[in-house]
Amino acid sequence: MADTKDCTQRVIITNGVVVSGGIEKKADILVENGRIVKTKPNLLLGSLLRRAESELLDAEGCYVFPGFIDAFTRLETKAFIPGEKDPVCSPDDFESGTKAALAGGTTSIINCAVQKKGQSLQDALDEQHTSALHKSSCNYGFHIAVTSVGTAVRTDEEAAEKNDEDTERQEGAQKAEQKKEQMSPAEALKGQMEKTVMRGVSSYAVYMTGENIQLSDPEIFEILNAAKEHKALICCHCENADMVKHLVEEQLENRKKRPSSHPVSRPPAVEAEAISRFLALAQMADIPVYILNVSAKQSLEQIKLAKKRGQNFFAGTCPHYLLLTDSLYRKGGFAGARFICNPPLRKKPDLKALQKELMKTKADKAPGAKDNSCLDVICSNHAVFDFAEQEKAAKKNFSKVAPGISGAQYRAALIFTAACTAQQDKTEKKELAPGFRLTPAQFSALMSENPAKIFGLYPSRGSLNRGAAADITVWNPDVSTVIGDDNNLHRGGYTPYEGIEIKGQAKYVLLGGKVCVKNGRVIEERQGSYLFRKTGYPAFE
Repeated sequence: MADTKDCTQRVIITNGVVVSGGIEKKADILVENGRIVKTKPNLLLGSLLRRAESELLDAEGCYVFPGFIDAFTRLETKAFIPGEKDPVCSPDDFESGTKAALAGGTTSIINCAVQKKGQSLQDALDEQHTSALHKSSCNYGFHIAVTSVGTAVRTDEEAAEKNDEDTERQEGAQKAEQKKEQMSPAEALKGQMEKTVMRGVSSYAVYMTGENIQLSDPEIFEILNAAKEHKALICCHCENADMVKHLVEEQLENRKKRPSSHPVSRPPAVEAEAISRFLALAQMADIPVYILNVSAKQSLEQIKLAKKRGQNFFAGTCPHYLLLTDSLYRKGGFAGARFICNPPLRKKPDLKALQKELMKTKADKAPGAKDNSCLDVICSNHAVFDFAEQEKAAKKNFSKVAPGISGAQYRAALIFTAACTAQQDKTEKKELAPGFRLTPAQFSALMSENPAKIFGLYPSRGSLNRGAAADITVWNPDVSTVIGDDNNLHRGGYTPYEGIEIKGQAKYVLLGGKVCVKNGRVIEERQGSYLFRKTGYPAFE
């Protein structure tokens, strides 16, 4: 009988410190056909290596993490500027943005798909699928940002009828349509949500401020009730829209038009009040929620009060709220425009309060638990606009600048540098705020495991246990790099972290068991696939 060739594709990661589930241990990992088969010490077997299909990756001196998950990005985003006819479009698409994320150790992103006014949730989802398909270099899922709760949201059947020319030509079709019982907004929303949940969407976003996207409190409450029926998670960007508008107008009336006026127009109280209000709406609807982009000490105080009363929810922050201060808005000329984001950068006491809270993270505890940190995730909220256009807009006034900060590529390295390295480089060019301390296990929880658990990806992602997908980041803590235009992979022409020295690099990144990154360089592009996420875990348990 002829010999049968073993066609199993194997990867063996050896000599690394495996960090998963709150535990750090020296161990090897065996991957077969895109899945983790074993994680144990001294796994290396000569018989496995002798097979031509086996690939050995030496992780000596490195940490082996579950692939990092960026829980909120805004690739291909559009910013609607008050008083301007056309939106400002990001030049950063799925091709460039996911390649940048992958190079930084991120194996999965969840991008925000914004529903256009009058568009169905399904159509918003379809648009994002079209944008990402065959372009994404890391895995991807979608939050759908709900911007309309009215009857303009069509059902699938109505959409088909509108586009079916044969039906429209039939005699009496128009009359029949007029007689058709109209679905209520609440029923339409639930139906839309049900269909997108069935297509792997487990979370939705709402905005309390923002041109063309903000919703009223009753609208948000309606969305919360619809989500509760499907055990979906609602993420909210919290700022008081009326006060933001008033304070922006006040600054402009006083001829304070430069970027330095941006944080004055959106003080911490504007964010804290909105967080308190959103949590009250969630409490009335009796549903767990997720708070996006926590930036201020005052906001954290509101979150702690809600935790104290036993409310079930999650919250996240971003590297720029942990590492950059509002002093950057006062850079010479209009250079401060590159740091404009919403909420704005804060002062050092705010940064220190967030850092201190993150140091309470218990990697072996469930995110959102009463005895765990009030901040569960560090995501990038990556959104990039052309800096030449931002600078041009800033010359009119700060409110004309499209808000957004890059971060997908350097999220992990920035946090690792600030929180996980023993020595902090105090060079003059470094602009990071004073460092804080995270263990590798805490770092893994915030960058991978917690987002996987909150957003319906665990245990297939965010874990190095047997059976998990082999999305793995092998992290070399000893490589130093200075961030600059020559190593940025996203589009937009700038980074707010330019000139900062970071320590740590993805030595290997595996996507479904395939090595896609070596030593911070992407060697396999467009290997990402859609993440079908499940609802109900762990928030509804």
